[in-house]
Amino acid sequence: MPNLAKFLIIVGIMIAVGAMLLIFGSQTITGDLVIEEGRINSSTELKIIAELDPDINTQGVYAIQTIEGKEYDISAIVLDPSDVKIRNISVDRNSFEDNFEIDSLGTYTLIISTPDSEDIGVVGGIGHVPDSTGVTISIVGFFIIVSGMAGVIVIGFMIIRRRKKKSS
Repeated sequence: MPNLAKFLIIVGIMIAVGAMLLIFGSQTITGDLVIEEGRINSSTELKIIAELDPDINTQGVYAIQTIEGKEYDISAIVLDPSDVKIRNISVDRNSFEDNFEIDSLGTYTLIISTPDSEDIGVVGGIGHVPDSTGVTISIVGFFIIVSGMAGVIVIGFMIIRRRKKKSS
C-alpha cells in the first residue's frame, strides 16, 4: 500500500502541473488579444480597438461569439489604421473566427453590429495571431492531465484488486 500512496502523490503532482501548463498556455494564447463583452442591437454596436504591429506578427485574428449560443444575423467589420475596411463579414453562426493581414503599425478596429432590434450578448476579440508556443504548452498540459487521470484510475483498480486479494 505505501507504493500506491507514492504513485497517487506522483499522479496528483502530474495533474497539478498539467493544469498549470494549461492555464499558462491559455494566457499565452489570449494575452495579445483585446477581448470585450457587450450587448448589441440595431442601434448599438460593439467596437473593439487594438494596437497591432506587423513586426510582431503580420497576421491578425478576430473572433465573435454570441453569449447565448444562438445563431443571429451579425456583421463584423475590421478597419485598418487608415479606417479602410479590410474585412466585412456577415456572421450567421454563434461562433466565428477569421484572419487578416496586418500591413502597417497602428490601431485596428473590430466593429460588431446587427440589424436585429433585440439585444444580443456577444464577446469579440481582435489581436495578433498567437504563436505556436502557447498552443504547444496547452496541448502538453492537457496530455499531462489526461495521463494523471488515467493514473488515478489505474491506482483505483490496483487498490480494489489488493483489497479483494486480502479478503479472499
